[in-house]
Amino acid sequence: MSTGEENSAPIPNDLIVQIFSRLPAESAARCRCLSKLWGSILHRPFFTELFLTRSWARPRILFALKREDAWSFYSLPQRQHDLHDKASPPLVAYSDFHMKFPKDIISPEYHGFTSGLIYFSRKSITLKSQEETVICEPRTGQYATVPKLLRYGKSFLGYDPIGKQFKVLFMDHTDCVTHCSDLHRVLTLGNGIMEWRKIKCSCSLFHHVMDDEGICINGVLYFASKQRYYFPCDVKIVCFDVRSEKFKSIDVEWDSSWYVKLVNYKGKVGVITWKGLCELSISVLEDVEKQEWSKYVYTLPENSILDSSKYSIAGVTARGEIVFSRNLTSGPFYVVYFSLESNTLQSVEIQGLEKDHGVCAYVDLVEDLNVNDAKYLKSSPRLNVITVRPKPQERNSAPSVKNKP
Repeated sequence: MSTGEENSAPIPNDLIVQIFSRLPAESAARCRCLSKLWGSILHRPFFTELFLTRSWARPRILFALKREDAWSFYSLPQRQHDLHDKASPPLVAYSDFHMKFPKDIISPEYHGFTSGLIYFSRKSITLKSQEETVICEPRTGQYATVPKLLRYGKSFLGYDPIGKQFKVLFMDHTDCVTHCSDLHRVLTLGNGIMEWRKIKCSCSLFHHVMDDEGICINGVLYFASKQRYYFPCDVKIVCFDVRSEKFKSIDVEWDSSWYVKLVNYKGKVGVITWKGLCELSISVLEDVEKQEWSKYVYTLPENSILDSSKYSIAGVTARGEIVFSRNLTSGPFYVVYFSLESNTLQSVEIQGLEKDHGVCAYVDLVEDLNVNDAKYLKSSPRLNVITVRPKPQERNSAPSVKNKP
């Protein structure tokens, strides 16, 4: 009598690839260790590229919550269907908790999110350690530390998708006084000794880097810089090619009297200006060399909760929907999607977040095994983090966004 094991056929490699490409990154990484066959298949470049493609089909929104210098990270899936039904009811979603940095003796400086990694300077990785610059994967807790710079300035994290390299760009603010173009620094995350290198910025007329996180699109880091510290003054978009490490500046219309946000609009840099409650415009850089912009103006549908003093723009989805997120988790917490095509709004109530925290939100969080596999990222046990989900805020009823006729 034959056993089931004798009659079972091996699983085809193609089917193994298809199954594991649908798993979360943490699960796929663990499965690599279960057998030599799986490990050899799941480490192939073909699989990592397929996994990234599948991950782009299921993007998530990342929420970074801050309270008294403690930071928590949550995420949930983005909407994937059209907003054409003006009578669609409000939705409810429950967030996934990833990790929390407890309160430090040192107040950390948060520099934002780029291609799956978050970036802190002045951060203690253990309770007894000195402050360091920490770059961390918010879902796995993997992290890297980079040499500390004893300089005053603004840092950005960029990613080169061709060379698959992360680089930290440091723009020195003493350039505002000395007008010296070689005070800035760049550092490449890698497996060897990571060192800061001097780099020259030719955009010498615009020394005051503005207080925004910047945005990296297709290997180019964009951030705003102004001619002098105070307004009114001219503003330019500074472009830093992460691969070639070359700078370029672009003229831009920038109305500092309103809420202004740099976004990724379908693979191009865009500047969203949100004026009060209703008017919103987006300028899209169509041609970098010719510095040609296209501008579109929209009127938000009348609604009961969207307010530029209470909401920020998380970004624009690949489907062309602008995502608004509340700035605080006090009371019911909503994410609102605005469809540029149908001029409709849809609210989603997010449950499971901690109460009374400030919020930074980001669209298009995807899982990239190239990031998880980076040898310079260390495992998390040494990192001072909390992995047990904190107590969420209590749910209170509140009106949601509705499109009024």
